[in-house]
Amino acid sequence: MSFEDDFVEDDEMNMIDEDQASDSEAESLSDSDDNDTTEKLSEPTKTAVYNRDGLLDKLQDISWPEDVDWTHKLTVEIEQGQAVDVNDDLAREMAFYTQALEGTRQAFEKLQEMGLPFLRPADYYAEMVKSDTHMEKVKSKLLYEKKQMEEAEERRKARDNKKMAKEVQSQKMKERAKQKKDEIESVKKWRKQRQQSGFSEKGGAGELDLEFGNGKSFQRGGGGKKRPGVSPGDRSGGKGKATSRMNNKKREFRDSKFGHGGRKGLSKQNTAETTNDFKGGFRGGKAGGNKRQKR
Repeated sequence: MSFEDDFVEDDEMNMIDEDQASDSEAESLSDSDDNDTTEKLSEPTKTAVYNRDGLLDKLQDISWPEDVDWTHKLTVEIEQGQAVDVNDDLAREMAFYTQALEGTRQAFEKLQEMGLPFLRPADYYAEMVKSDTHMEKVKSKLLYEKKQMEEAEERRKARDNKKMAKEVQSQKMKERAKQKKDEIESVKKWRKQRQQSGFSEKGGAGELDLEFGNGKSFQRGGGGKKRPGVSPGDRSGGKGKATSRMNNKKREFRDSKFGHGGRKGLSKQNTAETTNDFKGGFRGGKAGGNKRQKR
């Protein structure tokens, strides 16, 4: 059977289908309650041209020759085992999938039997569409955007940390202000009680609990324990200077040579004894010569 005979048969079938469609359209118009989804087919325009000979000629031009090899067409015919409802989307798509899978399997077996290579080799090298220079620019752009995002994230974290630090500092300041206010109120209360008691010993601080430092008594040196032998002014608690026998000897030698320190501003001031003492006489110096003194 030739392509022209197939086209003629298709044309006849289309005409039959159009007649059946017109009949079905009339039935649907008469019984619109049963099927509301039917739509009226568009009628051909008045300027439409039906050139049968031209269509057959074009079909013959674009169709494959009869003696062409299968490797040029690579077409595979798959027989559908059962009819598929075209209105069922899932069944229709599943039929397409199984048909494509079966056609691929048959073409794979046929190519293997013919001994034709059809898979990509492992060492196949294809030149990239984009040049290396262009890809370097793309890479640098991506790295720049990534760096910008990281810097923005770091700045956001820094702002959050700064905000949190401000909140913590504000909370501490509020706590200190509250503690100071409570201490002032306790002092006022103590003074008031002293005035009411007439400044007697019974109404003194012994009977009143002052809440200084969360109930702790106030101490000048911070309230910490100090080791014995540490001077009151030593705030380090004796930890600042490590005393040893060698250091003691050095200290004694220096004290014997230079003294123990003290006030040195009036060490050369004349007293009554030094003024009346003429035994030493005057020492010769610059004032003893005939040279004119510089003013």
